[in-house]
Amino acid sequence: MHNWIWDSFCQPKHKVFFWLLIKDRLSTRNILRRRHMVLDSYNCMLCQQSVEETLIHLFFGCPFARDCWSLLNLTVQAQGSLADILESFKLQMISPFFMNSIILMGWTIWTARNDLIFKGLQPSFQSSLNTFQKEIRLLIFRAKQSSLHSFESWCLSLL
Repeated sequence: MHNWIWDSFCQPKHKVFFWLLIKDRLSTRNILRRRHMVLDSYNCMLCQQSVEETLIHLFFGCPFARDCWSLLNLTVQAQGSLADILESFKLQMISPFFMNSIILMGWTIWTARNDLIFKGLQPSFQSSLNTFQKEIRLLIFRAKQSSLHSFESWCLSLL
C-alpha cells in the first residue's frame, strides 16, 4: 500500500494525509478519546447514527462515505480490514491510476467532515462531488509526461 501512495500523482499533502489514514493516525474522534480529549460527543458527525467515529466507520462504514465511494462505482465490503478494503477497491477499478482516486475521495470525505465540524457547513453529495472533481482536474497537471495522455483520459472518465 505504501508504494501505491507514494507512486501516485497526488500532491504531497494528499499523500501524507492518506499515509496517516492507513496508519490510523488521523484525529478521528475515537483517537481523541484515547488521548483523553473531552468532546461533547465521540460519534460520527456525518451520519448522526450514534456510532463512534473510527477510521473504518468514517471513511468506509458511514452512509455518507459509502455514497461518496459510489461516485467511483466502488462498493465497500461490509467487513474487513483497511488493507482488504483497499485491495477490493483496486480490483474493482482495474486501473494503474486507481490510487489517485482513492486518495482524493478519502480527502473529499475528510474535508466534508472537517467543514462540518469547524465551519458548520452541512455535507452534501453535490459539494463532495465538486471537491473531488476539482482535485482530480488538478492532478492532470501533476501527471508524468510519459503517461499524461492515458491519465488524462482516465481522469475525464471519472468526471
